[in-house]
Amino acid sequence: MSITIVPSLGFEIPRAGTYRARIIEITEHPSLNEDWGPQLLIKVELDELDSSDEPMVIHYYCSQKFSPQSKLGKAANTVINRVPSDYSASDPFHVDDLIGIPCGVLIEQVERDDGSKRAVISAWLPYDVVDKDEPLVWKDDEVLF
Repeated sequence: MSITIVPSLGFEIPRAGTYRARIIEITEHPSLNEDWGPQLLIKVELDELDSSDEPMVIHYYCSQKFSPQSKLGKAANTVINRVPSDYSASDPFHVDDLIGIPCGVLIEQVERDDGSKRAVISAWLPYDVVDKDEPLVWKDDEVLF
């Protein structure tokens, strides 16, 4: 008897570069390091298809600190053009305001200790910087929440 095995595609990472993107989900996430405070997991859908013809999704972790220099503050500034000083205790920032808004990201590939690579978002970019004539891989009428 012969055993046959079909190769699995496994996890794919995008090439380094700039992409059109949108945030599709934001959830609280346990801290990845005991010295850090509460975190958010931001799922970012890229305008790039994987080998299964599905848009690639990158996970972006950040603290729940909301300041001009924090990762969350920089994302909000770029994606929705709002800064932390636009908000107050009586008018707090709602992270769901970031969901579904077209933006751009700069992806870099980082080598892990074991030699494998992972893709990270190293910068958020205004949508007009990455906009192009080709249609998006996702449909504009998709409901995200």
